[in-house]
Amino acid sequence: MKKIALNPKWMLALGTLFVLPTACFILSSFLKYESGVTGLYDLAEPLLINWGINERLGWNINLLIISGPFIALAIALFSIIKISWQNEKGLFTFAVSIKKHPANIALLIIATLLITFLLMYAIGENCDC
Repeated sequence: MKKIALNPKWMLALGTLFVLPTACFILSSFLKYESGVTGLYDLAEPLLINWGINERLGWNINLLIISGPFIALAIALFSIIKISWQNEKGLFTFAVSIKKHPANIALLIIATLLITFLLMYAIGENCDC
């Protein structure tokens, strides 16, 4: 029987690295524009401008902010899903199992929430309703 399984601890760390820029950007933007707390955004703004936040979508921080949660979502899914198959004498057996790893499930939920916030922002910013 062949199994494909990824180490959940390494996948959690990698997924967290992809989620952090988006989470920090959304949190700092929310604090500045909705709550009036400008400290975190003002602290991060020079670094973000240096990394290309004001430029169009390309090989800059914008790509990481937009695609990071999608990559983290895929990483979290692949770390909690176990796929196994067996091929013998004309019989092919395929099984999918979900592992209980609370931290990776939390990463999955956080990535989904961040994707939801990004989509709500895109719709709210571009809708003429």
